[in-house]
Amino acid sequence: MQNPRKVPDDALRVAREHLIRRGLRDGIQLTEIVSPDIENSWRRSIGVEASARPEAFLFVNDFDPDGILIRAAKSVMDHWLESLNGMGISLFLSDQSGQIIARRLGDRAHGNRFDEAFAAEGFSFSERSVGTNGLGTPIEGRQAVFVRGAEHFNEALAPLSCSGAPILHPVTRRVIGSISFACDTGLDNPLMLAMAREAGSQIERRLLDLGSATGLALGMSQLRLSSSTAPVIMLDAQAVMTNVSGLAVMSSELHTTLWEQLRGLEWTGAKQTIEIPSLNVDATVQRIDDSGGSSAFALELSRIPDAASNPRKAEPEGSGGNFSGVGAAFPHVMRNAFDRAGQGPGAIAVCGQGGSGKLHHTLAWLNGQDSGPNPLILDACLLPGEKDATWFSDCREAIAVGRSVVLRHLEDLPRSELNRLKALDAAVRQRPDGPPTATAAPSPARLVLTMNPEACPDFVSDVVSQIAARVDVPSLSATKERIPVLAAHFLDAAAPADRSTLSAVALQGLMRWRWPGNVAELRATLESLSRAHPGRVLQANDLPEHLRNTGRRKLSKLESLERDAIVAALEHSGGNRSVAAESLGMGRTTLYRKLRVLGIETPESMAT
Repeated sequence: MQNPRKVPDDALRVAREHLIRRGLRDGIQLTEIVSPDIENSWRRSIGVEASARPEAFLFVNDFDPDGILIRAAKSVMDHWLESLNGMGISLFLSDQSGQIIARRLGDRAHGNRFDEAFAAEGFSFSERSVGTNGLGTPIEGRQAVFVRGAEHFNEALAPLSCSGAPILHPVTRRVIGSISFACDTGLDNPLMLAMAREAGSQIERRLLDLGSATGLALGMSQLRLSSSTAPVIMLDAQAVMTNVSGLAVMSSELHTTLWEQLRGLEWTGAKQTIEIPSLNVDATVQRIDDSGGSSAFALELSRIPDAASNPRKAEPEGSGGNFSGVGAAFPHVMRNAFDRAGQGPGAIAVCGQGGSGKLHHTLAWLNGQDSGPNPLILDACLLPGEKDATWFSDCREAIAVGRSVVLRHLEDLPRSELNRLKALDAAVRQRPDGPPTATAAPSPARLVLTMNPEACPDFVSDVVSQIAARVDVPSLSATKERIPVLAAHFLDAAAPADRSTLSAVALQGLMRWRWPGNVAELRATLESLSRAHPGRVLQANDLPEHLRNTGRRKLSKLESLERDAIVAALEHSGGNRSVAAESLGMGRTTLYRKLRVLGIETPESMAT
């Protein structure tokens, strides 16, 4: 068990500066000065170039005030605060990044002191940015730690003593946050370390309690009885359980995706079979209802996902567009529909709303068919008239050498081109399949027509119904389970250094939008976000207003007036938050906290 060392702050500063100057490879040992936990944290802090300057504290302010970790910790923190009344000890809760998401002040008079140390909701205490501290260090070290006075790496925290413990997910055992007890250095007590450990354990137990107790308990009993070697997953809105095989595939993003997909299903029986596009597998799902009306779900995957078992051909070049990731988000259901339509020798009509991904699915299917050279892609609205049939000659030439032809936006096909369309279908049907000969290419060519049936004139619909087997592409709003995979591949189109990713909360925002513009709208949204926030983890606040979780509480009249005053001060200061805080007569940390509480959005570019 670690015990806090009573070493003068000056000696601690000298030892830390000596370690910084001599370097991590010097072999110096500080066991007489600090505990191994603190020394290891100092070394990690130096290794990542953490800062000892007060301005290193970043105001992140990106968390859900109604998130499950905050709800699980609320009663625990309130109980400890009541028990420690009069002892000058305050409590702080952080998420897995080290950002403070809740605090309880043991003495209101000490609020300004903690504000001066940036110990307020929204500030990041990650060890990577501010070094050794009672919130970030337990996350990095995965164990409880006591940090006293100048043992803190950042000088802003030197007046404080803090004990902290990591909070582990009760199922996956991953670190999801930390809990810390803090006080003035003259009030610290060695028992604070045991208190932090106990509080962390209590929060972990509360995390389990917040799940649908009956449903997940039943799910766990089924999980223990299951002999399946494939992944088995139990989940509700707030929690997830899995067998060993499922650990490799489970993530917060998958939990968000599955929950949104399952809660939207229409249940006519006890079980259903669904597709999980992000894993490229099917799953049998059973709904489990508890007596309180909540639902949980038990899923058994058809097999253990193996990304290496789905090789892809090279993507089309010169196809008139950027089809990065084509074939990646190609669900089994769509593949089966294309396979059935492709059993015949004639044309295939791919039908769907504008922007639904008809071309994406077409290229994905052709890409997996070993269908010869990259397809020739033409837009029907750009085809020449009767006097210039170059397009028709190009298509016949492509078919003759085994190259598939894709005619897009067939609803815009001129009436004058209908006979040529029929002729192309006839050319595809008459072309022999089989190994290459002196007159035949090695693989069959396909004629694929993409169209929006709602916008098609009758003369086009009539001809298409005669010559083509139909494949219907659903709207994105009807197949939201595709969103995570599509989103990942649209974001992956950026250069590695600029590649952005989605946080679970941001992904949830995408999953809950209705997407009237279908896949095209999703792609445009993500490309815009990627340009605006290159190389970042995209958070809910980064999303356009219509995609954010707007369930904020209604402000009182007094809060509305205060909000208007802060907005006006920010506008008057040109966005400089330090100047705005001074003009309002409040500390900068207090201003940051009010920005969060009152829902005032400020761009990152604003000066601090």
